[in-house]
Amino acid sequence: MNETLISACTMFLVPATLLFGALGVANSSFLKILVCLLGAATTGLWLYRVWWWTGLSLMDRRTALGLAGMYAFAWLLTFLVQLKNIFSSR
Repeated sequence: MNETLISACTMFLVPATLLFGALGVANSSFLKILVCLLGAATTGLWLYRVWWWTGLSLMDRRTALGLAGMYAFAWLLTFLVQLKNIFSSR
């Protein structure tokens, strides 16, 4: 696998993972929504970066997009759950 791609994925993987931890300790719904938006934005940038990366092999591109896509799906699902919790509590 391309060493530069590994470094780039690590650059996005670490903050996205740390934000999941921050979501767990957030104590207000506003803060949880904010963390979800930050996670989604980080993952969106990750997807954008890998999508437009030139010179990647097909296998490297699919692997990186798959990893970023899993995080994007997780953040989207988490965001939707947080929205449901906000509107169902009222």
